[in-house]
Amino acid sequence: MEKLFQPILSSNTEPGHDPKNALTLVQFLELLKEEEDYYPGEQHNTKLMFTRLRKIFYDQWGWNSELIRGAANIQSRYVTSIVDSPDESTRPIGTLSKKAETPTKHRTITYSDHDLVYGDTRVGQTPFIYQNDHQEVLLPEGFYCDVAHILAGVDAFNYKQIVSPFPEWLFFLAKLFPHVDSNVDLVTWLGDIASSAGDFLFAYLKNNEKPIGTEAEQKIINIDAPGSDMLGDIDAIVIANSYDVGAEKGLRVSEIYEDYYFGKNGKTSIKDRRFEIFCKHVGLIWDGKNMTNESDWLKYQCRELRGNTEFQVFSLTDEKLDGIWQPLKIYFGYYKEVLKLEPMLILFLEGLKTQLKKR
Repeated sequence: MEKLFQPILSSNTEPGHDPKNALTLVQFLELLKEEEDYYPGEQHNTKLMFTRLRKIFYDQWGWNSELIRGAANIQSRYVTSIVDSPDESTRPIGTLSKKAETPTKHRTITYSDHDLVYGDTRVGQTPFIYQNDHQEVLLPEGFYCDVAHILAGVDAFNYKQIVSPFPEWLFFLAKLFPHVDSNVDLVTWLGDIASSAGDFLFAYLKNNEKPIGTEAEQKIINIDAPGSDMLGDIDAIVIANSYDVGAEKGLRVSEIYEDYYFGKNGKTSIKDRRFEIFCKHVGLIWDGKNMTNESDWLKYQCRELRGNTEFQVFSLTDEKLDGIWQPLKIYFGYYKEVLKLEPMLILFLEGLKTQLKKR
């Protein structure tokens, strides 16, 4: 393999996901509507429901303390647990290091003993919507999309903030230390690219600090930032900027999904312009042939991606000294060739340009 590739669209599920387990968007939306109906009278509180639905898939483990602090006190229907042994109902969340070959912590959700629908009859069981990576669905257009990434991105959009280890009252100091300006970017496209960069570093360290090669790097990208994830990231930003997602009396979340993906009377003008809309809202200027501000954008986003990667590495390192030391080394410019921050952003830009030129 001569060149790395950042997928943006994919007609296949991500590595490790069995296509037999993938739901269609219609099937997923039926499950989503059931979750909405768990909260009678509140289904049209769009902002609140985005948080509640997001917390089915992403809750705790930094989400409440760092990424979307404004929604920390909103309760989820389910009980979130961190377990050591993976199964079809868990998601890996860490931890990686030179010592750990595979993630050592996994997230799962289960019914409580006071569920408003099932009472205590399903205690310890995982709801179907969370099993078997059901968040990665097949869209009508034939591409796979992680639609839970949309929930996360929109929820962050409703609670925009700097991402910093400091408490909010010290945010005025945040830019003097490792930080990311946009939690929206961090929980969507930039975060997925940072996951790849961070895993490049872990693989390099495990390989006795020797290059792992392009083939191994591409495998990491395919797992950490597959096309289905990146499409969900892009659609999150497009939806957040195209609908009144912060309304207290607005559309149901499922109605927004239906309108965006199926359109009214067969018209899908917003979705059809997703790449143009996305570029506009992440600060890229497309003139029909080129990104006119590509150089400045790359300079800024390299800093953002570096900060994001620092947080990624910190959150996934179980060695106390390395948990601080490795992110600091990234901050001071070490591992530049290993992390490939600018090359990874360029790959993402190339993917966007390819799609824009099809318009």
